[in-house]
Amino acid sequence: MKRVRRFMDLQKMKSNRILIIVIISLLIAPFVINVGLMFTDFVYDKTSITMTAEGLNNVQWLEFWKDYISVAIAFLGIYLVWDSSNKDRKVQSYKDLSEQYLRDVSEEEKALVEISQCFNVGIIHKALGYLDNTLVQDSRLILQEARDKIDEGHVKFELLTDLSDDFEKCKNCIYNPCTDKRIKKELRDIFYDMEKHYIDMLNAGEDCINKIICEQNNIKQIGIYTELINGLKQQISYMQEAGVTPDKIGQVQQELMEVEKSVESLKSAKLNQEVLDQMIEPIHKEVDYLSKSMRPKFNRYCKCYIDLRKKHASELRNDGNVKYVKENNT
Repeated sequence: MKRVRRFMDLQKMKSNRILIIVIISLLIAPFVINVGLMFTDFVYDKTSITMTAEGLNNVQWLEFWKDYISVAIAFLGIYLVWDSSNKDRKVQSYKDLSEQYLRDVSEEEKALVEISQCFNVGIIHKALGYLDNTLVQDSRLILQEARDKIDEGHVKFELLTDLSDDFEKCKNCIYNPCTDKRIKKELRDIFYDMEKHYIDMLNAGEDCINKIICEQNNIKQIGIYTELINGLKQQISYMQEAGVTPDKIGQVQQELMEVEKSVESLKSAKLNQEVLDQMIEPIHKEVDYLSKSMRPKFNRYCKCYIDLRKKHASELRNDGNVKYVKENNT
């Protein structure tokens, strides 16, 4: 960073050097002219050769140079006024450029905050928690809203930030790689990686909910079959007491066996605690990874990125240029 600052200082000194040379030249011009006229007098005395314009003596030459220098000094004054006015215009232009840049940074910062809030890992616990109250539709609605939020965050990330457009803002960077480009690339990669894991978490949660819903439906079905079994048993008992033919009783008994077989099949498919734990485990892993690793890292890089952008706004205010920094100098 010191090298860049030193380079900019040298550029300013170079731009002022010409003006300094002109001022010094105007100051010493009268002395140089006077000495030159003394030399022409000396040559005339020795050789009778006139080195000045014909018909003009030294006094007339001095009058000419006096007027010339007066005009030159007046011109220099006008130039200094113009230069000062031009500098004021540049300062105002740099200020306007900086303020516009800072407004863009503010909008980008706001978008990144909203994007970070889209990765709400607590939403999965809320969705699964509703299942205890058998509010299945509410659970699905919660997960769908989470998907809509992350889709909205994806659109904001790509439209409201400079992080997914192949880093157009870095095209004119004199350094490659530079700090800005590295931070942009890493922040972009973190976002897409975090988005993938978040969607995996929602998918796992949805799969878990579907299996629990299926379990709830099985339990209801078992209840219905149990009532049917009791009814068939009572029917068989009545038929035996009424002396119904064995063939008809056999038909009802066959139906009873089929229903009992269906009940056993449903009971064997029932989720035990071990299976439930296996279903929940990948969800907990994704939640821990997102909440303890990915999201804090994303927020740190967002802060670093916004701080760099705000620093560039200050640089634009100073001289209208963004000072990129080479990666190995940081």
